[in-house]
Amino acid sequence: MSKEKFVRDKPHVNIGTIALIIFGIISTVSLGMMIYIDIMEERDSDGDSIPDLAEGNSGHPLFFDTSNDTLSFRTYETGTSNHEVGHNLDISHDGLSSHVNVQLGLLDDVSTATPILDFNIKYDSLIEFFDDNSNGFFDPATDTIIGKTTLDNMLRSGFGFGVEGEPAYYSSYSTLDGVLKVDFYTAKEHVLLARQGGLLSPFELKSSITITEYTPITGGTHLALNLSLSSSHNISFSGTTLSAISSTGNFEVEYEWYDWAIIGGVEKKANTTVPSSPIPLNIGSIYINFGEVINGTYDPKLHWQIPRPNSFSITDLPWSYIAIASIGIIAIVIPVKKKSKDHVPRKRPGRVTYQPITTSAESTDKVPRKKPGRVKYQPITISGKSAETTSESEKRIPDTLHHRDR
Repeated sequence: MSKEKFVRDKPHVNIGTIALIIFGIISTVSLGMMIYIDIMEERDSDGDSIPDLAEGNSGHPLFFDTSNDTLSFRTYETGTSNHEVGHNLDISHDGLSSHVNVQLGLLDDVSTATPILDFNIKYDSLIEFFDDNSNGFFDPATDTIIGKTTLDNMLRSGFGFGVEGEPAYYSSYSTLDGVLKVDFYTAKEHVLLARQGGLLSPFELKSSITITEYTPITGGTHLALNLSLSSSHNISFSGTTLSAISSTGNFEVEYEWYDWAIIGGVEKKANTTVPSSPIPLNIGSIYINFGEVINGTYDPKLHWQIPRPNSFSITDLPWSYIAIASIGIIAIVIPVKKKSKDHVPRKRPGRVTYQPITTSAESTDKVPRKKPGRVKYQPITISGKSAETTSESEKRIPDTLHHRDR
């Protein structure tokens, strides 16, 4: 019985071709994502010097609420039951009897409404003094105080959303005589405040302190602003880094100031006196010395850090490594696939047919075999002998020879 012949009539794709197609697609997508990320890391559509990709990853929701004389900015809605981290920023004053207070609360669970870290800044007073040791700092223990104005008469003079077309909240507070004015700015994303002091980042409260037409009690005196800082945890004051930091775990608050101010339209030195006690404190006062000032501006800022929730983005994948791995696999598959095409398939067992072996073209010519018979010897002519003598040398050979006679 003859075996049925196998006929391959279906499309055939081997594993090498499949791998080549799959990893080719992966390589193309990976290279495309690398190019996209590079473009987005450099692209700055709003001109605030922060790439669009970084802005998209750093923003946060921001809800506004007002109660009596308190402005509240929260990353969560009031009464929420969500168990997530967030912050609550309050800027408050109580009519004519209280100072301006900035209170920041960081929460590890917003549903409890109980901060894990509290930080407070109080605008306390303006101090006019003589710099007796001429070191540029206000030293309460040695310098002579000429006058002190308690800042318990500040009112909110403005509030709104949108600063020169930018999506930022602002609030303004001023003394009754208008000598001291403080503007606060906060936003849920990066905002460029060209006139108010540059870039405003999320998780930041930027302030602009303005002194207008200050009249000194006597000539040759300096003016210092006293700010009282307090926290639920110890505060690290530093005159070198120009900051006060309070932290617990992954939560951190930093109040940062500068060593210069714009005095009379000119940038001048502005030294700040910080507590020098070696004992950790959770409360302390700083004194910002503006020098001999009539008109001036100063821009300290408060910023904080909280653990960000784990959020996945397709741009977070290691596309460069994926592209390298895919290209490496393709480089291995192509030679293997090529080798498989050049391979001679093994013949199935069966009858073997031998082909004639031809050594040359002449090997196929048959040489006829001579039949037995008379052998004629050619006459040999030797000089001095006649032809007759030679002819007599012919001999008769019988037609049949025995084997022994051959």
